[in-house]
Amino acid sequence: MVALGVLVIFTLACTSSLFIDQITVRKAKEEAIAMDFLTKYAETIKAMPFTSIVVGQPINYIYNGQNGAPSINIPPSGTWVSLNTPAYQQYFSQDLWWINNRNPQMMVTMTPNSVNGVLHDIEVNVQVEWSPPISNGAEQQVQVDFLRTKDTTQL
Repeated sequence: MVALGVLVIFTLACTSSLFIDQITVRKAKEEAIAMDFLTKYAETIKAMPFTSIVVGQPINYIYNGQNGAPSINIPPSGTWVSLNTPAYQQYFSQDLWWINNRNPQMMVTMTPNSVNGVLHDIEVNVQVEWSPPISNGAEQQVQVDFLRTKDTTQL
């Protein structure tokens, strides 16, 4: 009886560790997907002309919504935007499809900084948030912060 009890406890411990390991692997995969999206989105904004980094502007000419192209714009600062749209999942970052059942959303916060009354740079913070695996625990979140300085030809 004692041996059987020890065997049951050992089996339950092994099974639960496998379950926890699967959740950890899933979280790491989802975080990598979100970071890949964030990197691509941030680099696209960095490549924009400084004067085009404005709320509502397309992130580049490929995603301007014209002639059947998907529309991906810079959202209002501090507003959550769903990433469960064809524009994001089919055209911009297909890997987002893997976390679409986790309700991924993005928030862009832009803070302009002036020097002597002239706009000099914009601090940009991009966050992605999604529900945790098996709906247990805190929301998963990653973010990227960067500073976009006025083009050197305009300084």
